[in-house]
Amino acid sequence: MAIEIKQRLLPDGRTNKPSKPMTPQWLTVHNTDNESAGATAEAHSRYILNGSGGMEKSWHYTVDDKDIFQHLRDTEQGWHAGDGSDPGNATSIGIEVCMYAGMDEEAAWRNAAWLVARLAKKYDIPLLRIVPHKHWTGKNCPSRILPQWSKFLNMIDKELNAIDKPQQPKPEPKNDVTVVVDGKQIKDGMLVNGVTYVPTRAIAEAFGADVKWDQAQKTVTISKGAAK
Repeated sequence: MAIEIKQRLLPDGRTNKPSKPMTPQWLTVHNTDNESAGATAEAHSRYILNGSGGMEKSWHYTVDDKDIFQHLRDTEQGWHAGDGSDPGNATSIGIEVCMYAGMDEEAAWRNAAWLVARLAKKYDIPLLRIVPHKHWTGKNCPSRILPQWSKFLNMIDKELNAIDKPQQPKPEPKNDVTVVVDGKQIKDGMLVNGVTYVPTRAIAEAFGADVKWDQAQKTVTISKGAAK
């Protein structure tokens, strides 16, 4: 699975972001707590770009069942953990997961797990440092994911394993065809696009013909008569 991350970065100097550098050490997961129809990842992107309602509020990514939008660079702080200048804001990437009416919430969780796993891999962040918002302030957030936090961590772990495990090449389809001449099975043929291909010598000698190969001319000559 690969998902496009749509960047709608909040410009520098905006009053709804700290404008401070950061080395990511944690990943903090939120729910948007917005159940209104249309409260998509894109809608939240517009909300941040329009000033977050005049509040000091910003985070790095919003995820729904179809899209992932990025609002802040990974290496800059946001205001999402509610702990001021403490580690939640100062050292963690904030990911908001949508929960609006009518969405495929399971798909949103899968997309979020995919994103979190790739950020964890990129910044060498262990599973123990992937935390809910509640970890920083005690707030009941992410309200929808928190009751199933273990399930969500397992989804992330599965994505991490998929990153680490090299993809196995797909086995070539077997198109062997059994060829029988006068009741005797000869070498197997191969079915390609509805046509059966059989080694020339095998089929010719089965019919009592003589086969000669001219290496210089790259020519096969088949003659009637007993095979030698």
